[in-house]
Order: sequence, then structure tokens, then C-alpha cells
Amino acid sequence: MKRKILAFLLAGAMLGAVSLPAQAAELDAAALGAHTDAAVVAADYPAVGSQLTPSGELPSYYSSRDLGYTTPVRQQRYNTCWAYSSTASLESRLLRYGENASHFSTMFMNYWGMPDENGKGWQRIVSAPGYPYIALGSLTSFGAVPDESFPDTKNYADYLSEKDSLRPTHSVNSVIYLETSDSDTVKTAIMDYGAVVGNFHYDNSCAAGNCFAYYCDTPGLMTYQLNGHAVSVVGWDDSFSRLNFVSGHRPAGNGAWLCKNSWGESSGEDGYFWISYEDYYLFDSRFGPSYAISGVSAMDGLNKIQQNEIYGASYEFDYIGGKKIQQLSFVNVLDFSNAYCDIDKVIFESTCEGAPYTIYYVPLDENDVPIDDMSQWVQLAQGTVGYQGYISADVSGFKAPLKKGGVCVQLQKPAGKKISIGTQEWLSSDGNLFFNPQNDRGTSYILGYKSQPVDLMDFYYDYSTTPDGNPDTVGGTFVIKALCRGVPGDVDRDGELTIADVTLSQRYQAEMSKLTDEQLRFADFDNDGEVLITDCTLIQRVLAEIDE
Repeated sequence: MKRKILAFLLAGAMLGAVSLPAQAAELDAAALGAHTDAAVVAADYPAVGSQLTPSGELPSYYSSRDLGYTTPVRQQRYNTCWAYSSTASLESRLLRYGENASHFSTMFMNYWGMPDENGKGWQRIVSAPGYPYIALGSLTSFGAVPDESFPDTKNYADYLSEKDSLRPTHSVNSVIYLETSDSDTVKTAIMDYGAVVGNFHYDNSCAAGNCFAYYCDTPGLMTYQLNGHAVSVVGWDDSFSRLNFVSGHRPAGNGAWLCKNSWGESSGEDGYFWISYEDYYLFDSRFGPSYAISGVSAMDGLNKIQQNEIYGASYEFDYIGGKKIQQLSFVNVLDFSNAYCDIDKVIFESTCEGAPYTIYYVPLDENDVPIDDMSQWVQLAQGTVGYQGYISADVSGFKAPLKKGGVCVQLQKPAGKKISIGTQEWLSSDGNLFFNPQNDRGTSYILGYKSQPVDLMDFYYDYSTTPDGNPDTVGGTFVIKALCRGVPGDVDRDGELTIADVTLSQRYQAEMSKLTDEQLRFADFDNDGEVLITDCTLIQRVLAEIDE
């Protein structure tokens, strides 16, 4: 198995900063350059993205800022442009659809993108540049934490002590990687979702008017020469004059993108700036995919993301091919014994655009291995991978048994393409892991490849090697998640609403027993933030079939 990885980092360079030093590094079999700041791109698909079709004629001018779809500009701390651009775009997505939105915590995301206490995760320090897949992984695997819950003043010790109790208010379930060579696609995404996360090379000499307008016309820069910066692109103006750009760096024609920056309101135009349509490096694939956040779920404490991997997709698993392979089933074994078992959505990552998919619940045998007899599977949803990115399949009416079970994404091979699905997979640079995932046996399986289910960890051990040349024991985990709900009023967390739940709630009211934070959320039946006697009454009415 060839391992081709191109690492590139988005520094979020401040005005006047010099380019970060770059070090060329040979990555496994591919002699590719490694840079020093924020995007990870698999060289097997260096230019990912899907085209979007506008619903009508696109206007010559559009601004999410003018329409009230943006939150106030912030001043980034550390090299965290990737965190600010992604959270700003999520905030715009919420506002675009009429939902309330305030700032989300970038510092939580920054700490989340560091090694965990067990040494796993992204191998970087708090002040170091980061990778855009940190943001995607954080928003899809954990969710967005309000800034007021974890402000910039918090330190890493605070993060370690509070991370298990912090509750996200939203999680991202759909992300579209964009074909940015098509400007109509970018414009459509901005109109539909409020913003697009884009990256470019920053050179201070190319900025006009305190970075009011920016255009880089230096051709042929190598990857190690690029100084990456991430922004939230929130509009455009086809008539933006070419004369607004700095003398000596003016494009041939008019037109520019409106970008929400993270350098404070004193930079540019109250914190915004314009970048020319003709900029040489805006949306360059070497920075990773440019993307729009298309789907968001509210997290109310009664729902939970059931998952094995916690970092999102770092690579694309497309290693099994050949003419005989027309269909593959990818299964993650999830544990539903925590009573979050009503499956609302199944989320997976794939660049296999056009592939028909079917989602199944797969029972396990006595060894917790998926049963390959499809007559015992339960179909939950089906559709077609309509774009490259994170796909969300709606599921309704299925309650998983309160034990381990398999969630399967079965993909059929589209014409002229490989079957592929995202994996949480190790990444290396110069012989060292810069992403060290938490992977275990018994969590991911491939069906339809051999006569029996193949544990994904066994697949890596048999066909891959680590940077030191030894068999690959780090392996990977498929990015397949289930967004599940618990039963409101299920205070004892056994998956059912019974008289025992009423008793527990009454004992709490009488100060005869205590409840955990999770139990309190389920005891608050009317979801008003308090556990009162009225909640006990409401549970009783449901049990008595007076209310639904």
C-alpha cells in the first residue's frame, strides 16, 4: 500500500509577519514537500471538490455581512486562523437559516487539536500552527462549544479538567468539499450556507490599504514557500475595481471575494478585506479542501454522537479496487448500551461522489464481529453520495438494542471511480507521526472483500508499514458516526420510560437522592432548565398514556 501524504500548515500570519520557515521532507514513498502550518492533503486526491448548481442567476454582488449573517470580527490568538475561519463559517451557517448564533470557542478547538493525555492526537503545541482537518474533526466529532463556556483566557489545564463536562450546543453533520475552480460553485455555497472556508498564500507586499484589498501575482511558488492563511469567504463583488489593489500587484480585471478575517476590526475594512478573483493561490488545493458547512444539528443534552473515532477523517480509504469489486460494506461497531439508541442520523465521510449507498444496522455475533448474513441486517436509509465531504443520512423509527451493534455504510462503485470512505488514519512527515490516532481492534470491519469480515486493523497490519518499516499496528478507523437520542424522562438511563424514573425524580425533589448531570438532563422533561415536580407529573402522564 503506498502512503502519499502532503502536509501543509495554515499559520494565520499576522500583518507584517514574515513567512514561516519551511522544511522539505520526504513522506514515505512520495518525495513531497512538507510545510509548517495547517492543511493535510492526501496526494492521491490533491484536488477534491464538487460542483454546485445555482438555483437561478447569480447576482453580481452579494454579502452575508450586509444581510446580518456574520458575527463580529475577532482577533485571533496564536496561529489559529483555521479555528477562527471554521467557527465563523459555522456561525454564518446558523444565522443564514434564522438560528441564533454567538461566537464559538476557538481555544477549545486549539487544545482539542493537541496530543491527548495518552499521547494520541495531533502532535503540536498550543502556539503552533494547525491543520484544517483539526477543525473538521472537532466540529463533526465533538461539536462547537460556546465561547462563553471556554474563552481564550482558559489554559490547557482548564481544558483537561473541563473537557468531559463541557457540552457542545451544535455539531456539524454535513460538509461539502468545493470545486473552487468553478466560481459559481463558491458563490452558490456562500448564498446557500452563509460562508465558505478558504485558504490563500499571504505576502504583506501584496496587501493594499492595511489589507483592505489583496492580490498575489507571484507565479510558481513551491509548497514550502507558501505562507498559508485561512479565512471565511462571505461574499463577492464582480465590479470591485482592480485599481483598489496595491500598485505593482494589480489584476487584469475587476472582481473580488469578500473575506471575514481574524486580525481584529482595525485591519482592512472593519476586519474584512477583498481578495481578487485572479489571486494565484486562493483556494489552492495544497491547502486542503475549501468547504462549506451545509448541515448542523442542535445538541440539547438528550442526544449524543455515537462513534469510535474522535478526530474525523484524516485520509481516504480507497485501497481496495479491481474490476471484481463493485460493492463494499464498511461497518463500525458502536456501543448503544448507554441508552442513546434512537438513531437520528448516520454520518460518514467520502469523496466517492456519485456512489449509491445503503445504511444498515448490523447485529454482531458472540465475539462482537458483524454478522455477514445480510438477511439479518436492518436497512436504515439509502441514497447517493451527492458531493465530496461529510454525508448525513436521515434515519427515523429505529431504536438500536442496548448493546453493541454495527452501523454499516455499503457503497457501490460509481463509473470510473474507486470506492472510498474516510478514515481516522495516521499521518507522517520525515519518518515521524504528526497525527497519531486512537485505533483499536474490533471497531471497524470490511465486508465484501473476503469471505469473512476483515478487521480494519488486520488489513493495515497485512498491507501497510509504519514510517519505521515495521508492520502497521497503528491502523485506522472508518469515519462512520450515528447521531442518537435518548428517551426524555429516562432518568435511570435504562433506555425505557418506567415508574422507576418517576420515583427517582420524586426522590430528587424530596432531597432524598442525588442525580448525575446526565440524569438531571433527562429528568428535565419539559426542557426548561429546571427539574421540578411538573416534570414528574409529565412523565406520569406519558406512562398513563394521557399524553404522547
